[in-house]
Amino acid sequence: MSGDASGEIAGLRAVLNACYAVCIDRLWLHREMIGHVYICEGGGKRYVLKRYRPIETENALRSIEILQYLKQQDYPVVTIVPTRSGASHCMMDTPQGPSVGILFDYLDGPEPERDAEVAAIARQVGRLHQVMEAYPQPLLRRGKDFYVDRYIAILQALDYPAGRIDDLAAYGGECWSRIERLPAGFCHGDLHTGNMRRLAQGRYVLFDFDAASRTHALIDIATLCDASDFNRFDEAAYDRTLRVFERFYQGYRCEREISDAEAAAIFDFIPVRHYELIATITQCRGETLSGAFLDEQYDWLMRWRDLCERRGR
Repeated sequence: MSGDASGEIAGLRAVLNACYAVCIDRLWLHREMIGHVYICEGGGKRYVLKRYRPIETENALRSIEILQYLKQQDYPVVTIVPTRSGASHCMMDTPQGPSVGILFDYLDGPEPERDAEVAAIARQVGRLHQVMEAYPQPLLRRGKDFYVDRYIAILQALDYPAGRIDDLAAYGGECWSRIERLPAGFCHGDLHTGNMRRLAQGRYVLFDFDAASRTHALIDIATLCDASDFNRFDEAAYDRTLRVFERFYQGYRCEREISDAEAAAIFDFIPVRHYELIATITQCRGETLSGAFLDEQYDWLMRWRDLCERRGR
């Protein structure tokens, strides 16, 4: 570990022990995306610290409100550890400016196996969407500008071939035009099994509500049911996704119905997720996309478009 990194870790540990009634003696970086996630240990307990980027402050505070509301509704979500003063978060100084830090209890449970547990997960997802219908606070609304246009803007900035940009802009717009006709509703925004843990009593604890919005519940359904490989195109992924959705619906329908239009739009959101994920990762990490990667994604998306047309979508 470099001197700068070890100094940062020591500084974080000092902030946590000053702000919280804990005794953290060890912590390390677990992963980095929208924020920095650290595992913390001390006093015989384990915690998770999430330190958001300063530009994500609004989303961080909104996710706290959602978690607190769901806790009040007895919905299983990760537990926020309060500060000594009873606050839900602390502020941390970074070179980029003040950032929100949230300390969570560590979730000691396995990540569920989607294919084996999808019906049980789906029933709980249905309850999430139902409970959030009564959420009293305003939610961020996300549309084509977030899900499609950011990727197109990145391609334009990189001087990607204009004809290919036109193809991708047209396809993304076509997919989103069908999605936006669907009923608006709560959307977790990143609902995959990596953002949940299974408890012994069979409940699934959810976390990472940073991308939550009032958009379309279909987005959560499609994200969880997507059985395609992000980087390797495989025609069989269409039927695999359909089979996962059929099992998903057996559980979800116990709480909510899914219209035929929503079910069909799963195959529209799978390519849109490529646009959104690439843009989000690029903007968070500041990485430069290679021409080879962009060509690979272009090929994947155009082949998916052709596959869906042949399957009548």
